[in-house]
Amino acid sequence: MNNERNHTVRDTLRGAVGGAGLFGAVAVIQALRAGMGLGQVTQPILVFILIGLTVGGLAGPLIVQAIQRHRGR
Repeated sequence: MNNERNHTVRDTLRGAVGGAGLFGAVAVIQALRAGMGLGQVTQPILVFILIGLTVGGLAGPLIVQAIQRHRGR
């Protein structure tokens, strides 16, 4: 049981970091494409990073379970 919990925590942290990175990168790219300086749009970028942390943390374990089921583990 403890081992399963460790995997869930690990998957949650991985999902949170991955989601924050993905959402943050998209926000930065959109700001640069719009010709905005990063100093002007820091707060919206941080909001996107926070959203990415939340979505990734919630979806991370679900995605890992789906992949493991597909692989037959």
